[in-house]
Amino acid sequence: MLIVIIAIYLIITFLLTVLGIEKQTEGLKVFFISLFFTPLVGLFYLYGKKNKSSQIRYYHCYECDYIYPVKMKDCPICMENGIKVRLKKYESPYDVSNKIGELSLA
Repeated sequence: MLIVIIAIYLIITFLLTVLGIEKQTEGLKVFFISLFFTPLVGLFYLYGKKNKSSQIRYYHCYECDYIYPVKMKDCPICMENGIKVRLKKYESPYDVSNKIGELSLA
């Protein structure tokens, strides 16, 4: 009976470690917290940490239809032509993929 409880404890600890790796937090740290304390403490630690992955924002120039993954105020290509155009920020990359059919790609 004790072996079954230990096996379940280790399986839950391993699953929390996998979740920690997927959330891009410290998977090894989650493993040791779950192993030495309880998996419940490891779960609280895991969901208390913020995601370390950064969110990419895209910027679109409506004049020349270029899309930039870098934050800029004005379009550098249009500025070379003497036109100052503010870039529009997309909230998610899915907006960019939905708008690709509407953009005129040269």
